[in-house]
Amino acid sequence: MQVRRKQKIDKYFGYLLITLLLPFTRLLGITMRRDHSTQTAPRRILFIKLMGLGSLVVASDALAALKARWPETRFTLLTDDNIAAGAAPFGLFDEIYPVRTDNLWATFTSMIGFLGRSWQWRRLWVIDLEVYSKLTTVLALLTGARNRFGFYLSLVPFRKYLNTLHIRFDQSAFLEDNYHYLIREVAGGEIELPVPPVREAEYDKPYILVNNTCSGLAYVRKLPEPAFLQICQWILQHTHYGLAVLGGPEDGEDIRRFIENDPVLARNSDRIVNVAGTIRDFGSYYRFLQEKGVCLVTIDSGPLHMARKLGLPTVSVWGPTDPNNYLKVSAREEGRHLVQYLGIACSPCVHRYEKLPCGGNNSCMKEITAAAVIARIKELLDRLASPRRLSAPAVSSPHPV
Repeated sequence: MQVRRKQKIDKYFGYLLITLLLPFTRLLGITMRRDHSTQTAPRRILFIKLMGLGSLVVASDALAALKARWPETRFTLLTDDNIAAGAAPFGLFDEIYPVRTDNLWATFTSMIGFLGRSWQWRRLWVIDLEVYSKLTTVLALLTGARNRFGFYLSLVPFRKYLNTLHIRFDQSAFLEDNYHYLIREVAGGEIELPVPPVREAEYDKPYILVNNTCSGLAYVRKLPEPAFLQICQWILQHTHYGLAVLGGPEDGEDIRRFIENDPVLARNSDRIVNVAGTIRDFGSYYRFLQEKGVCLVTIDSGPLHMARKLGLPTVSVWGPTDPNNYLKVSAREEGRHLVQYLGIACSPCVHRYEKLPCGGNNSCMKEITAAAVIARIKELLDRLASPRRLSAPAVSSPHPV
């Protein structure tokens, strides 16, 4: 199913079910007077995240902290089958239930089957990690879980009556902070978040990783191909690094043509890895990023958040989304995550407007020049080279930038 079609189904069918269920839910809440206290840890927590592997990666540190707090609680994830493959290597979840979302009938039947299973679970809590979905709120309600946690937007307050603990989602804050606040409320106190791993000899890794792919929903975040091509050419012509082009399996053929159709890239094909065409499983994908990448140059998409979790330095390019909402850099990571963002008047717009101000023309990305991004890459490489210069004899750098 196309993303826009999924959104329409979620909106209209979700509102219909909410209208039907809300009166009964409020009536049952008044008459049953269930105990919704959170002092005792649950036997199982069901996390619902049907779209967006990147945001699940952002939430993963908070989930890991909750797992450390309640090691005996079983963590179960209900998610899209593509996200399931990406979430498994985290090792956070005891069970992952993949759901097909590419076919309406398959989605419906798998959800019915899942609900039948969930009704057998005792001392179940549900945490809905979706922010904008109506149907996931309904799904959480239909599990019959005693405690149901989720976000609500000030403009869409219906969840305040369907969830038992509701956290206002602050669109002006970092996404990461919203997830952390939600999990703190679930845990009933402060949680200790893990820190990114320290990478050894990262300046000596063989590849600069580049990514210009994203989900269908986020296509307006992409750099125009000419600018992306110039960045790739510069890396090959002005550094000794190889080039690793990231993407999902569905991007492999497009990336192959992208490489073959440009003389500079084709001439240096022995220094280029088409990751989308060669690495099929997420475990190998994460290991490649961590072990082979000196840094990542990317638009705002899932690989950016994966890189941050792995401790990989990044140069990120932003347009219809604002890095001040999605890229929280700690003091210990200062200077390791550089940003190129123009902040034009209509940005940010994604997730805030159904109809984008530019009509999908993504002028905020088209106005970003390759030269500006290259300047950020030079700056990051220079920062990464600094420790080597301090500890090595005074010789000229082998890295012409």
